[in-house]
Amino acid sequence: MSSLQQSTEDSHASGSVSSAELISRASSLVPVLRANADRTERERRVAPENLERLRAAGLLRLTAPSARGGFGASVRTQVEVGLALGRGCPSTAWVAGIFNGVRPMTLMLSDAAREEFYHDGPDVTVCSVASVHGEAVRTEGGVRFSGTWAAASGCEDARWALLGIPLPDAAGGPPAAATVLVPLEELAVKDTWHVAGMGGTGSQSLVADAVLVPEHRVISAAVAPSGGAGFPAALKIGATLNLLAPVIGAALGGADTVREVLDSGRGIIASVYRDTTDSPSAQMWLGEAEHAIGRAVRLTQSVADAADAALASGPLSLRDRSALRMDMVVAIELARTAMSRLLDLNGSSAFSATHPLQRYWRDLETGSRHVQFNPFITREDFGRLAVGLGPPVSLLV
Repeated sequence: MSSLQQSTEDSHASGSVSSAELISRASSLVPVLRANADRTERERRVAPENLERLRAAGLLRLTAPSARGGFGASVRTQVEVGLALGRGCPSTAWVAGIFNGVRPMTLMLSDAAREEFYHDGPDVTVCSVASVHGEAVRTEGGVRFSGTWAAASGCEDARWALLGIPLPDAAGGPPAAATVLVPLEELAVKDTWHVAGMGGTGSQSLVADAVLVPEHRVISAAVAPSGGAGFPAALKIGATLNLLAPVIGAALGGADTVREVLDSGRGIIASVYRDTTDSPSAQMWLGEAEHAIGRAVRLTQSVADAADAALASGPLSLRDRSALRMDMVVAIELARTAMSRLLDLNGSSAFSATHPLQRYWRDLETGSRHVQFNPFITREDFGRLAVGLGPPVSLLV
């Protein structure tokens, strides 16, 4: 067993808090996150109270190894927490998902780098931009690099950043993709995040100006769901699920909102129905929405279970990885279908700037367009494998 695999198993060891308790803690925060959702979107970063509550509940240390004071939570637990948090505020859930989903990538760091990383405890936060940008030169004892990395979700509240750089070849050959671990205090944050949805994720740009990174914090590989030789594919899937869960959670939150409206006894304008739930067609519309969301949740959970099984028993095949990515894409499509039904049921009032349903809708539509969930490339790869063609056209499988 490699040291990386051993570290992965150690990080999934039973912690002092059960999965059920962690999920319960996440669910208990839903009212707070909903109450702060407008502020989170308006200020374009997670409300400080949300972060404080997440930290106090231990939900920022889900993937920290138990040996470091974390919970070493299973992928399934991470997903359940993300679904619950997304129900309250998808932006907050997304940032928490980034912090928890990126942390396992530090397993590829040197022992010295991990000691630095966990120096302040298991709640240490890290953001990431995996794509390779900027310029880098080798120096004595490390690498000096400059550049700009866009859409670094949670960067204003992170302690560290993992960034992709073009690492010069020591022998003079072409540069190769690599990753550096950098303290946020050594980077500048550029205000570039002005978007229609997931506005509260604080996904600003990070700027490096001749930043020197010591050799022990340089990884000669792209450490991300898009790469990393020797990095378990199941952990890459786990990182992606930490982004999927908030998106599906947005549909759950939307359903909560519509049920509150229906429970108020509101009728259907320009119809004989004084109570929407008296309408058989409205009942059908709600039933279809609920069923689609349930299927999306079950698919997401099944992918998490498959990732946990692979971490325990062995690597996933290329066909398995492609199939799991298909499941994630289908889950998103089900959530979108459900949200459309919910918007129909609520009517045009849902598009008021103060109505929570339109925010859930925008967050779902924006978050689900992340590169990890490209629906046509995912289907293209699955089809290529079905007819025996290869390799995949996606760099994420």
